Amino acid sequence: MSQQPEPTDNLAQIIGRDLISVGRIPMVLLVLVLISAMGVVLITHHSRQLIAQQEQLLIERDQLDIEWRNQILEESSLAEHSRIERLAEQEMEMQRPSRDSEIIVK
Repeated sequence: MSQQPEPTDNLAQIIGRDLISVGRIPMVLLVLVLISAMGVVLITHHSRQLIAQQEQLLIERDQLDIEWRNQILEESSLAEHSRIERLAEQEMEMQRPSRDSEIIVK
């Protein structure tokens, strides 16, 4: 019933013959387990890359938010009435009209 190994067979041939005849299911399961393990490793690696990218984007968002707030502050300080009036008087030599030089149009 079972094959008796020939004296000239080496151990690798005996193991190979046993794997082909008796160990098909364990061999298929072993291959499936290895494929599953590689899938887990790849998905874990991809997830870690995405988490690192997300952290980088959050840092960039915070920096842009800070820059935006600074721009808003700068805009409000540049548009301040007292600054505009001072620049008009000093640099453009403009003066506020007196009551006598005002003309009211109806």
